Amino acid sequence: MYDIPWFATGTLTVGENLTVTLTGDCGPFEDLTITVGKNTRLTLQNVTINGDRTLLSLAGGNTLLLAGENRLDGTGDAANLTQDERLETAALGVELCCQRPATALQRTNTGWRVITAAGAVETKAVLVCTGGAAAPALGGSAEAYGLLTDLGLAKTPLFPSIVQLRTDTALVRAVKGIRVDAGVELRLDGAVQAQNTGEVLFTDYGLSGPAVMQVSRVAGDWERRQRGTLTAVLDLLPDWKLPMLEKRIGVRSRLPGRTLEDLLTGLLHKRVGQTVLRAAGVLPLTRPADTLTPAECHRAAALCKGWELPVLGTKGFGGAQVTAGGINARQIDPQTMGLRGFPGLFAAGEVLDVDGDCGGFNLQFAFSSAYVAATAIAAGWR
Repeated sequence: MYDIPWFATGTLTVGENLTVTLTGDCGPFEDLTITVGKNTRLTLQNVTINGDRTLLSLAGGNTLLLAGENRLDGTGDAANLTQDERLETAALGVELCCQRPATALQRTNTGWRVITAAGAVETKAVLVCTGGAAAPALGGSAEAYGLLTDLGLAKTPLFPSIVQLRTDTALVRAVKGIRVDAGVELRLDGAVQAQNTGEVLFTDYGLSGPAVMQVSRVAGDWERRQRGTLTAVLDLLPDWKLPMLEKRIGVRSRLPGRTLEDLLTGLLHKRVGQTVLRAAGVLPLTRPADTLTPAECHRAAALCKGWELPVLGTKGFGGAQVTAGGINARQIDPQTMGLRGFPGLFAAGEVLDVDGDCGGFNLQFAFSSAYVAATAIAAGWR
């Protein structure tokens, strides 16, 4: 076995000989096994040596060519995953065409024509699985929806989901970077629209963390519509009932030698406790704790159980993990993922108007819908 730490740079195609530069000591090999990533191994046969450059031909006649921008350096999990995928697809005789964005789809007598920046490609079937508009820094884009809407297919409005919230920051900035286990509600004009309990992260722009992201779809849709007032309500002590919490704070206030600065320390992070008291109007914090009045005690307990923060919006598609909205799923045959009325045209994943909660549901839909589509396409070629 010969471990290759990295390959030459390049795009990956099939059907040509591969010339790469191997690092390390190269010798004459009849068979060369390369280990890529964590688990993938391919045995290369008919290897010839030409100085420090090696011609690699995969068993069965398929070959790999790595050249151009898609550099594979073998470092990190993401690079390993990319190597695994590219090597395995090439071994199956699949051609990967990189840096060739599709600009249009055209129906033909035998199937479809894909118009790209590098020319047209004729094919029997097309599977559109371009992802959504979320996370543009990682490749997300809204441009691909046009491939389908230009054909007359309907698209529902797009908005970010599983995304951070922008809120009023007058008090939140004082606790930025602190994580708490809390309940989160989003209320539209006072009516609860979504709720969750879990980790909440305070930031300099508002709120993040799993519990916030889980309810954020409501905020994304509200931001798009711009109707009504949206408020995030935090229950900082979800395991406490209000009467018991009020009583407990009263007992703590009577402990000797304590100021209001430390009144809630232990129940909450010190900075969070102080911010809660400021928000409740319990000031100044340098006062002895035993000067806390019953009204102030009630306000402090009530704010711990329901801290209201006006929502200003979300962090947009740039911060979103998922796109809500997309190609109307009613146009899809769920048995094949084919688009009704367009034989040979399929769609899968986030390009469709399908989105779910945190927890892998969106990834699972992408994988499962692509599997269904690929199965249907393969069945049509038999």
